[in-house]
Amino acid sequence: MYCSLDKIDLTAMIGGRPVAVQTDHRSASEIEEEPELSVLYAMTRVLNARGQLEGGPAHPEVHYAPACEPPPLLREALTATGATLEQLDGGHEVLGEASELEASVLADRSFRALARKAAIRVGSSDLAIALRMLEDQTLADPPPREDEAGYWRRVMELAALTGEVLRTKFPRAGCWVQTDRAVVPFGFQLAAGGATVMFPTNRAQRVIEDGPDESLFRLLIAAEETMQRPLDAATGRLMPSLRARHDVELDEIVWKAVLPETAPNDLPIVVCGIDGETTFGMIRRAALDRPADQAMAAALANLALEPVEIDEILVGELELVIVSGSFYAAEKVMDRGFMRAMHARIGAEILAVAVPARGLLVVTAADLEPAQIARFVALARLRYDEGGGRGISPTVMLVSDGQIAGFVRDARTVARSVERTAIPATRTHRFLRRLLGRK
Repeated sequence: MYCSLDKIDLTAMIGGRPVAVQTDHRSASEIEEEPELSVLYAMTRVLNARGQLEGGPAHPEVHYAPACEPPPLLREALTATGATLEQLDGGHEVLGEASELEASVLADRSFRALARKAAIRVGSSDLAIALRMLEDQTLADPPPREDEAGYWRRVMELAALTGEVLRTKFPRAGCWVQTDRAVVPFGFQLAAGGATVMFPTNRAQRVIEDGPDESLFRLLIAAEETMQRPLDAATGRLMPSLRARHDVELDEIVWKAVLPETAPNDLPIVVCGIDGETTFGMIRRAALDRPADQAMAAALANLALEPVEIDEILVGELELVIVSGSFYAAEKVMDRGFMRAMHARIGAEILAVAVPARGLLVVTAADLEPAQIARFVALARLRYDEGGGRGISPTVMLVSDGQIAGFVRDARTVARSVERTAIPATRTHRFLRRLLGRK
């Protein structure tokens, strides 16, 4: 499918080198009917495929196999991203080295043109009004993810309109640039050569999947706040934030694992950042005014002061405590005083906790029957899957004495014996030794 942006059609090892093949079954006229989307889709598919295959001993190749002689606009997109063109006669043509600058220029041009067309389609020449109208249409009838063509078209149109509204706010420098921090690998840079990049495509996905709380107009407010009051590690309020391990550039930022030693890839990590009025900015190590461990300690101290809402609910026979009411509700799992209070509230020495999505912490007693723990694991996974762009981790963790001490290793066979844990195996909690990962 020409718009399967997060998938690889075919992979193979050729001469010890990983090769991805992305197919496009459209005719030349169909490609030219949607020039902006065709360019953005092709570049995204090439860059994402290469990114998925990187990390091995050999540099991956990405081949693009159209069903027709590629029009000039498609050839330009493939050249900018360093793809190899599969020709109709069975041969292939190496189009050159990938160029981030050329890809960025081409993306900027395409998003700009797409925004104008989207505005005309929804019936307003004012880009901000057009964005509001298209967002309202999306909230009323969000395209399902299964409809890839409709879903990604809406993501691109919403993002394109947002980019143009940002451009009017920051006209001297605003432009689209290549990035690896979004499924659509382009973000809007607010200042020329600067590090402030917004990700309208990420936010557009969350609007579709999560609803009005993720409005693109909040991104516009955050951009204005960032430019008017730049985040400063020396004066801003440091806070911790739980993130999926694969969502951040670990070498550049201040972070730590929630558990030492080996842990599953879907266990979250803790990053340190600066809390703004409507933004959270991760701190790069180079911008710190103090040692990284001191910055993290300050962030955790600030977390202890963060107010949250606490509710108790019953799911069947499973008693749950729900912590919400704050952007940092999930992070309260790292507030040792708060979690010690959870032990007392629930009346359990060991707690099972989940942080499936931003702003949500779910807690229950861990000294339950394995079937109940399995139900809790399933609930955490369901909420994570529903979380979309707000998802953090599906992994259920175990808390002892207010601290994360282990995790449920295998939700499908929750009673299976696993590695030993340092949590004492009392008579009440003896079965927990079969549930925990390493401390």
